[in-house]
Amino acid sequence: MQAIDFEARVAALAARLRRENVAAYVGTRQAVLHYLCGTFMPWRGAVVVTAAGDCTAVYWAMDAARVRAEGCALPVVEFVGSGLIEAIAAWLERNGAAGGTIGLDIAHPGAAQIAPGMLTAGEYVDVAARLSGATLVNGVSWIDDLMLIKSPAEIERLRRAAAVGDIGFRAGLEAIREGVTENHVAGVVEAAIRDHGSIWSWSVTGGTEVGAGERASFLRGVTQQSSERPIGRDEFVIVDLHPMIDLYLSDVSIPVFFGTPTPAQRQAIVVWETVVETMVAGLKPGRAVRDCARDGIAAFARTGFERFGLPLFGHGLGTCARTRPFMNLASDDVLAPGMVIALGTHLYQPGVAGMRLEYPVLIGETGAEPLAQTPARVHLRN
Repeated sequence: MQAIDFEARVAALAARLRRENVAAYVGTRQAVLHYLCGTFMPWRGAVVVTAAGDCTAVYWAMDAARVRAEGCALPVVEFVGSGLIEAIAAWLERNGAAGGTIGLDIAHPGAAQIAPGMLTAGEYVDVAARLSGATLVNGVSWIDDLMLIKSPAEIERLRRAAAVGDIGFRAGLEAIREGVTENHVAGVVEAAIRDHGSIWSWSVTGGTEVGAGERASFLRGVTQQSSERPIGRDEFVIVDLHPMIDLYLSDVSIPVFFGTPTPAQRQAIVVWETVVETMVAGLKPGRAVRDCARDGIAAFARTGFERFGLPLFGHGLGTCARTRPFMNLASDDVLAPGMVIALGTHLYQPGVAGMRLEYPVLIGETGAEPLAQTPARVHLRN
């Protein structure tokens, strides 16, 4: 795969800090650790970058030797116990950046979920006490703006992650049979994506999600952690998988129907597939994300399914999946070439139907290019 220029990333962030007239940025999110360090870093840590371009990673001592050995792009300062904030503050003081304005990973405006690694309230209190001469602000947008448009090297990794998602979905589809459990299907999916290079299933719901029948159709029900429930005939099955390739994530969920749909289920399928087509067609560079979300909401409303269709249509993909652009009415982003999103379309009609799309697409010069090869439609399995 193409090499990633981590020095250029740090330099671009430092330049942004200078434009914002701030002293430093302290990023605690896993997305930022992966983006600036290039090594899998699941434990508590931070990257610290000053406006002058000085930088370091501050990372838990129990995993620091591995991180160095596996090629961390930044120097690593270790901390033990609860000493993260103390280590960050000491480094900033040594580098003359403990005063002025300091940006922290505090919140993502417009996001319902908290990105892994956001600063905790207790850590914020410790930072405020330790750096009493600094003005603390939310610095999330400074680096998120840099991460929003993907480089060719990033797109290559995201393509490979989507390809592994295709493999996992096909394996899951083939594993669906009457009487097998959701957990069994999830295990087949996990084995397939691991065999093709995925190193971590990032979902907070336990990795690969599989939900069948009534567990696929809870009202507004976006969570189907796999269970020991057997799969029966004439049921929708949600299969939602989350591979990681070289720290870049995919998110693939495409509905399955096992058996023969009833007329009500066929109607729901037609509605869902129509909304998916509407969303894909609307992903044009220059369009406001909120206008794309309005398209989907209106498509559900035209069919009378607005109660069952969610007003949430996906999220960004990169070194995190809790990242911009958030495809909802609260977004201020405008689609641009080089963005990669997991396009979402959700329909949950209790007792009738449950369908979820999570579909990686690249925004190109004229529209959306699917990174997954599996068609974005309901897959029938008899």
